[in-house]
Amino acid sequence: MNIGVINESCKIENRVGLSPSSVSLLTEKEHTLYVQAGAGLKAGYSNEEYAAQGANIVFTKDEVFGRSDIVLNISPLNEEECQLAKKDQILFGFHHLAVAPKKLLLSLLDKKITIIGYEIIQADDKELSFIESLSEIAGQMCLTIAGQYLQTSQGGRGIIIGGVVTVPPATAVIIGSGVLARSAVKALLGAGAHTIVLGRYIDRMRDLEDMTGGRLITMMATKYNLSRMVNVADILIGAVLRPGEKAPLMVTRDMVKNMKKGSLIIDLAIDQGGCIETSRPTTLEQPVYFEEGIIHYCVPNITSAVSRTSTKVLSNVVTPFLQLIGECGLDEALKRDKSLARGLFVYKGKIAKKNIGERFGLDYQVLKEE
Repeated sequence: MNIGVINESCKIENRVGLSPSSVSLLTEKEHTLYVQAGAGLKAGYSNEEYAAQGANIVFTKDEVFGRSDIVLNISPLNEEECQLAKKDQILFGFHHLAVAPKKLLLSLLDKKITIIGYEIIQADDKELSFIESLSEIAGQMCLTIAGQYLQTSQGGRGIIIGGVVTVPPATAVIIGSGVLARSAVKALLGAGAHTIVLGRYIDRMRDLEDMTGGRLITMMATKYNLSRMVNVADILIGAVLRPGEKAPLMVTRDMVKNMKKGSLIIDLAIDQGGCIETSRPTTLEQPVYFEEGIIHYCVPNITSAVSRTSTKVLSNVVTPFLQLIGECGLDEALKRDKSLARGLFVYKGKIAKKNIGERFGLDYQVLKEE
């Protein structure tokens, strides 16, 4: 099987589809790897490291698409990359079709492409393998981000997260109760922040309370509770996820207007459109802006800032799927591994997700589980 790794075109994307370690595993199984020159540089991997593990270094994206049965990308493909995709190819990556332009999807459907989305690959126990692995990283990053942007020099409230004797700690409000929220809770509560979680699943919030020995405050994510807690937040984190769908709007502009000036919003749902009305995508080069007197940090693919760690995580998760497809072919792999089947956005030119078909007004055919 021929597997290609492209040099990401998105300016804010520093990760790469495979690490040299995973390349070595695949070449040992006699798969052929094509890695575009420079693809791993931002993650700290040289062309020579890939070549030493048996990869073929090619110099154009056209070559990668032209020679590969499977192409790995991290950020959603742009228009040029969609045009390079060839008939019957398999595309692995974060595609975020729920917020993608319709014309890009149509161009891929015409080529009978199969699209497998990292963000919707889901195990039998409902675990989102890729998302949850990256969520552990993103949650930890919230502590670093908050520590920086709450400083006076950044326009923040001029407070430290943990507080000191006679001065109370910062208040962190987290919307969501999944792995991303859990990781943020560990980081912020561990740093001494007064931490509040608003979620919709009582069992998950009970688990969070047990994990923290009762030090965490949990509440149901009703409009009433959200409006009250947003008012007291020094740090507001949107950690809401609906796999393969647009993020729900949880915090309105009016709620943001009532926040304390100089407080910080980190919208981790921005990849899926954001869960806060005043959010809009930013970049790692210019990660923040002020809206209603509040600092907004809304960087999609936030874990790209720690590209080497994130690349290793993604690579470790995707490699077994590549090995399975290489061993028995796509159709048999989908039968053997239901989590892979759940990751199908498009199967051989046909939309495989109801919400995507409905969003674009196109026919869809959900793959039946046997």
